[in-house]
Amino acid sequence: MAKRGGADHERRERGDQTRRDLVDAGRALFVAQGFFNTSIGDLVTKSGVGTRGAFYHHFKDKSELFRAVFEEVENDLTLRSLASPPQGEDPWERLSRGLHSFLDAALEPEVQRIMLLDGPVVLGWQAVRLIQQGNSIALIEEQVGEAISEGVIEEQPVNELTHMLVAALEEGALLVAHAPDPGEAQRRAARILDHLLLSFAPDKRKSLRR
Repeated sequence: MAKRGGADHERRERGDQTRRDLVDAGRALFVAQGFFNTSIGDLVTKSGVGTRGAFYHHFKDKSELFRAVFEEVENDLTLRSLASPPQGEDPWERLSRGLHSFLDAALEPEVQRIMLLDGPVVLGWQAVRLIQQGNSIALIEEQVGEAISEGVIEEQPVNELTHMLVAALEEGALLVAHAPDPGEAQRRAARILDHLLLSFAPDKRKSLRR
């Protein structure tokens, strides 16, 4: 005898799809309208899930949905910036390319709104940092460690150097997000990022002077 509502796997699939629809709706509306101008009613309508009950079955409130969106945006950015480096790059090149990719992403409306503007306010700095430590910061720290172990970057405390680089990167990204001319701000910040990274890599500085 079939269970009411279908078999267990069918109910799970419907539940997974409902959650997916809500996250997609949040990702669209939080960017277009901002977290504080988006209501749960807006999210229910945009997602097509039908009722507020469907929303509350998956998320206790709007902030919990925002966290799911933040984690997804952060993970997507990490994957395209850090997780799949081209073949042949040395550790310093991988690190430089990845950090520049993060800075470039500050021009994207989704990254600006979700990660730079609303994220720290809605989730709080500690929650944002916890999410990043399990994802982007962990990969940056791995690349910093590789660059130091191979002698490309001078010997430094890996954890501290990683967090200092991330702090500089985030400040640069915020400057870009708030600038009257984001493109020009990004170009200036990118030049400074190059100087910062080269200050830790004397051999790279020498090779560029030749």
